[in-house]
Amino acid sequence: MSASADVSFVVVPDSEAGRAALASVPAPGPRVIRHASGRPWLVGHWPDQAVTVAAAGRTRVAVAGFCPVSRGKLKAAAARSADISALDGLARELRGSAHLLASAGGRVRVQGGVAGVRSVYRARVAGVTIAADRPETLAGMTGAHVDERLLALRLMRPGVPHPLRERVLWRGVDAVAPGSYLVVEPDGTARTVRWWEPPEPELPLEQGAAAVRAALTGAVRARIRATDGAISADLAGGIDSGTLAHLAATPDRPLITLRGPQLDPGGDDALWARRTAGRLPRAEHVVLAYDRSPVLYEDLDRGTGTLPSEPPHWTRSGARYEHTARQLAAKGSRLHFCGHGGDELFSPPASYLHTLLRSRPLTALRHIRGHRALTPWPLYPTWRAVTDGKDFPAWLTHNAARLTEPPPGPCHPQLGWTPELRMPAWVTADATYATCELLTDASYEPLAPDRATHRTLEGVRRAGAAIAYATRLMAAHDVRLAAPYLDDRVIEAALAVRPHERGTPHRRKPLLADAMRGLVPDDVLARATRGHYGDDAMDGFRRHRRILLGLFDGSELSRLGLVDDTAVRAALRAPNPTPTTLRTLEPTLACESWLRTLPARTREPVAVAREGTP
Repeated sequence: MSASADVSFVVVPDSEAGRAALASVPAPGPRVIRHASGRPWLVGHWPDQAVTVAAAGRTRVAVAGFCPVSRGKLKAAAARSADISALDGLARELRGSAHLLASAGGRVRVQGGVAGVRSVYRARVAGVTIAADRPETLAGMTGAHVDERLLALRLMRPGVPHPLRERVLWRGVDAVAPGSYLVVEPDGTARTVRWWEPPEPELPLEQGAAAVRAALTGAVRARIRATDGAISADLAGGIDSGTLAHLAATPDRPLITLRGPQLDPGGDDALWARRTAGRLPRAEHVVLAYDRSPVLYEDLDRGTGTLPSEPPHWTRSGARYEHTARQLAAKGSRLHFCGHGGDELFSPPASYLHTLLRSRPLTALRHIRGHRALTPWPLYPTWRAVTDGKDFPAWLTHNAARLTEPPPGPCHPQLGWTPELRMPAWVTADATYATCELLTDASYEPLAPDRATHRTLEGVRRAGAAIAYATRLMAAHDVRLAAPYLDDRVIEAALAVRPHERGTPHRRKPLLADAMRGLVPDDVLARATRGHYGDDAMDGFRRHRRILLGLFDGSELSRLGLVDDTAVRAALRAPNPTPTTLRTLEPTLACESWLRTLPARTREPVAVAREGTP
């Protein structure tokens, strides 16, 4: 049963076959919105005011989630949209974070957001296409099993690249790519249509900062206006959370700021958080004490913080995140702001140098010198990386052939379409071979023509998937999570700025800093230091090493033929683990803890592996 802050639904085609397919929904929910024909269209659970619907003639238009749009505007859009493709203009105007749904002329449109915070999934059920906002709903309708070839991909470091990251781990369930919408015809057939492309990154910093300022302040203030009850915001001490805390603080509304537990005795996050909190009107600053909070890796064997949709994104932080949500709920918070997405938007990946060299070579050389002054990139590898000419499919094929090689060192310049991809040493040869096959496909297309925009969008989607996961965990405690940096309009405003002005080696997040000038204190915008959670990870790992070892004494991953338990246990027993070792282990821990939460029938192995090695 869904909590009151949660939204979940299925979308049914306008046909008798669609109505019949509803019988397969495990828990259909009490809410029903109907097509003009009277047949069910949207079925599920959602709180009051979470779904806004308008009708004009036989057209229905709805938004599900947070979207400050009036019913009148939706009705006007419905009146001029006898065909669902006519809603593209509305889609490009809507603010917030919501699904856009339409029923017109017997056809259905189902659309999520650009970052994937609001996602769309599809599956064939009883001969028709059914859509939903979460994959496990469709998996339950179809009796789907886990796809172990795709699960093998999830073991890769530092992460699964586009387009494979969008593939669903449940067999027969597919995701609709962010920036596309699903069209379901009356006969139950379906196709996807691309409606969004990133803007050309051509605006200068000053002009782009004004657009970011308008989009971000609007995103925060609209949510506050729409919320009854207390409001809270993360306040870790950095520019991303500090900016949102200042935007959320108003003289007429109390604000709760939250700083999570953290070791890092040499860091200054606590100092900056206290300094920022002291300047906010009507703010109560809450600090979760380390010795009264779950440590990292706690309750990983119990599946805490794990959902059936996919392995958790913040594996080692599940118990801590649940604890944070409970504390916010106890304080009465109904809306919580987090700064996720700020790094991805306002700190361009170093691959922008690859693009910059071809358009502004002198500027590129100055930026390369700046990056080499901060990180000692060797000269020849830097030149080789910046002049590399591989297209996107060739880059993935290049990485597929090197999955079992040692990972590059910290001083290796990462200027490719993705970071260099590697498989941990404990992954089996069959699993590595399956991953190699999946990576090698000449038809794969990047998210944008240049590496910088592609890498930024990939990071935004990764952050969006993590926030979608966290949103559901927070909703279980009746708290609505908001990540304004991942709103469509904020993303567009940031991506429209030239990458070499959005971020430089000489200033930290100049676009965000200039956009917030006058709204956020200058010293917060100029902070150059950054805290870390390495000490937290080491402490939690040492405390829970025995439990983690127990996960790989007959693991589910081993039963599926994906890992060698003996090799995983050897890595876990290493006397002096490094942060790199722990990061490499994290996807494996996530997949194992997730598998253990699933019904046994769904994780029965299916013969898919082949003989051989890459």
